[in-house]
Amino acid sequence: MTTISHVRGCDPQSMLDFATDLVTQNDAFVAKVDQMERSVDHAMNQWKGAGAAAVSEKKLAHKLQGNHLATAIVDIADQYNIYGVSLGDTKAALVKILDVEMKDSGMTVDDDGTVHAPKVPTDPNDPNSAAPALKQQVLDGQASGYESRIKNLLTQFADGETAAEKAITTHLQTLGEYEKKPDGAPVRSDVQDILDGKSSLPTDPKKLHDFWEGLTPAEKDAIYEKNQYIGNSDGLPAIDRDHYNREKLDDELTRAQNGDPSVKDKLGDLQAIKTTLDKNPEAMLMLMDTQSGKMAHAAVAVGNPDTAANVSVHAPGLNTNVKDSLGGMYTEAKAVKTLADDRLSKLDPKDPKYKQQEVPVVWIGSDLPQGQLWPPTKWDSTTIHGLSVVDDGMAKDGAPKLASFYDGVRASHDDSSVHLTAVGHSYGSVMTGLAVQKTNVDDLLVYGSPGLDLDYKHSWWPVSGDQKVGDLRVPDGHRYEMTGGGDQVASLPRFGDNPKTLPGFTHLETAAHTTPDGVSRDGASGHPDYPRFGDDGKTLRTSGWNIATIVAGLPTEAVKKP
Repeated sequence: MTTISHVRGCDPQSMLDFATDLVTQNDAFVAKVDQMERSVDHAMNQWKGAGAAAVSEKKLAHKLQGNHLATAIVDIADQYNIYGVSLGDTKAALVKILDVEMKDSGMTVDDDGTVHAPKVPTDPNDPNSAAPALKQQVLDGQASGYESRIKNLLTQFADGETAAEKAITTHLQTLGEYEKKPDGAPVRSDVQDILDGKSSLPTDPKKLHDFWEGLTPAEKDAIYEKNQYIGNSDGLPAIDRDHYNREKLDDELTRAQNGDPSVKDKLGDLQAIKTTLDKNPEAMLMLMDTQSGKMAHAAVAVGNPDTAANVSVHAPGLNTNVKDSLGGMYTEAKAVKTLADDRLSKLDPKDPKYKQQEVPVVWIGSDLPQGQLWPPTKWDSTTIHGLSVVDDGMAKDGAPKLASFYDGVRASHDDSSVHLTAVGHSYGSVMTGLAVQKTNVDDLLVYGSPGLDLDYKHSWWPVSGDQKVGDLRVPDGHRYEMTGGGDQVASLPRFGDNPKTLPGFTHLETAAHTTPDGVSRDGASGHPDYPRFGDDGKTLRTSGWNIATIVAGLPTEAVKKP
């Protein structure tokens, strides 16, 4: 039987650290394979004929073999992540009972989890008194309750260790098989049907996640070869999304640099993605798409959203694009994470959120209006809708994608209890408002919002404040908004009322303020200011503080308007 001393001596965090290091080493291996492929491709530009064809075929075979090994390693890292989180949560729950709840209780605990209540002495002046017996009965009941919980957690930890050993051993055996036979075993019939176009992958993120988790590395790679945008599929584990999207990024970046007409116009976007990833080793590429829209699309997470207790998805607005905006948005999101994690680390150890992590995702996953605010600039003369910032067409096109992304975050999360916050700025708040009318999130934060595109209760006679706030699938008390005093966009509620006038929203401060951490922060007045650093170029504004506290699930620390 697992003992308390055994659990205390275990370090589940080391599993997460190992997974991170494993992924880093795997990325270096993949980079070498890619370098080999590029070198051969360069040679092929000058070499033609049967010999060249044979070398090209051999190159592809080696590439696929390398992919199989890399995917097998990614799967092993994913298991370390999954069980590192699970075992860490179980250990934390056990330690909390022992060191916090039972502290100063006078009870003793055996290593096997048996709890002994202190003995209540009888009253020598009144040996027949029932009070000591009643007190003893209460203490014995408390001890029994603690013992039940402790032993349940010990069993849970033991079961988790057994499951982890089995899962990791299985994946190590798979890796060993690929080392002996890099081509791998033939794919299963149901996977072959997908490859042959006779059936399709599940579209529901949860069903896709469950299906994907049962695939071998060779089967995953085969699906990638058929659909090289598979990494954009909502429901895949973040580690797989990152792996396959980086593969596709390297492919498209090489082709764009060589003038491929299908991607050459997106070279600047691809370079911006690559630069962001190279500068930030913790970054994970959750989405990379140059083909589905007129703009390039990307989503980058500041860490692994599958292992974080708190995840936020940040949708930007007017004039945001991958080439010019991704790097700056990532830097701002990273500052939000740093502040959020710092506040979580300063909680009372008794708080269940103590030392949790927050992972923001910068989501530029759909086309956005580009141009001046007024008079509005059309996207261009060839667009289907003639879209602009005063038209909700782009928001309606992007909202289902954003809602699906939310669902994917939940589906792939390692313990399914993620606290998910939808964050929308400017035109992104319109898209976010539409998205959270399609699926559930835990918190909603919008700022600089020109409206959430909610229906009015009486469409024949719209009245300010009379919109259907209940259509937002967010719990009561968990809707927040910020509106700066000099924000021109928010003063033009083109898509319904500004949320500052809607019932059920908590109004957060944007003016200069000294926040609860004792830092004097600049205010946000203009439309772009909310997520940006203050005048010193390194300290988040009051609005940035509020973003960090809401996405961390710490609304009591947010600064509210008087």
